[in-house]
Amino acid sequence: MSLKNLFAAAALLLFSGSAMAQNATEASPVAEQSVAVEKKENKVKAFADKHLNLSGYLQTGFEWNQINDPETSFYVKRARVSLTGDFLKEKFDYRLQVDMAGSPKICDLYVRYMPFSELNLEIGQFKIPFSYENENCGPASVEFIEYSYITTYLARNNGLYDGIASTGRDIGFQVYGDLVNRDGQSLIKYNIGVFNGSGINRKDDNSSKDFIARLIVRPFKGFALTGSYMYAKTNYLDNDIKSPRWAVGALYESRHWVVRSEFAQADFDDNLTNAFYVLGGYHFDEPWSVFARYEFLKDEIRIMDRERFGLGAAYKPFKFLRLQFNLTYEKLNDMPKDLRNNFGANLMVTAIF
Repeated sequence: MSLKNLFAAAALLLFSGSAMAQNATEASPVAEQSVAVEKKENKVKAFADKHLNLSGYLQTGFEWNQINDPETSFYVKRARVSLTGDFLKEKFDYRLQVDMAGSPKICDLYVRYMPFSELNLEIGQFKIPFSYENENCGPASVEFIEYSYITTYLARNNGLYDGIASTGRDIGFQVYGDLVNRDGQSLIKYNIGVFNGSGINRKDDNSSKDFIARLIVRPFKGFALTGSYMYAKTNYLDNDIKSPRWAVGALYESRHWVVRSEFAQADFDDNLTNAFYVLGGYHFDEPWSVFARYEFLKDEIRIMDRERFGLGAAYKPFKFLRLQFNLTYEKLNDMPKDLRNNFGANLMVTAIF
């Protein structure tokens, strides 16, 4: 190559490099803006993934009850959406759960501070720690479609007992934690709480507060003993009436078996009420499970005096789908003679997302 051609090639290379640099400089604001937008989107996505977790479930089905009018009906039992998340390295978390079935209502709205496994704080609206089943067996996993009498009537899921129907929840504050860990498992769990005692989404309707305490002891794997106590003063028909109650229970769970039983007693305006259930079930290798339950609820004045026998099956082909079928016989001694024997069947589908 001649010296002239060498100079020409060098000039062309220099000019090309200058033009490319100029184009890069002119395009840099757009490129930088694109990178900045992408970074912001990634930050928003990371924040949402950690602090804004959306989940929920829908429960709908078909039931037949001999004494109902009409006897058969399709129904939507629950349609719940939950927003959860945690902050500060999982020391704080929150939950907002809304049920859209029937009249829309807030079920849960709480914040928890969890500095240690032995001591945690919770404030807001959440399930009261009375009995084991009420707080520890959620609607999407509980064995039977209908909760036990203890959970339904004494843990305030139905207002027939003390006028408060609050899905087993209340507004208040509790301290809870796990004690004595062995092989990575807590042997003792405690809850101590103070609540309004007037139900969900309501201010207190008297100057008294409900006091609830519960203890769960797990002496060995799969087995637990439970005990809970509630001191309550209920505003019923514009009268403040004491309605203390207590419950004890035991449960055993393994890969295939579940056995659970609880006994509870409540004193509502000097009307002593006893309630009891025993439940047994077997989990086959997925997706089938079968269950049986016997229970009763009796009070001295015979406002509520009933027994119920139930057989159930659950089929869960996928983690987001569960089908339940229950057959029940209920003896309603507190009803007129022609309505005392009630046979029923219930089929419910739970879709989880």
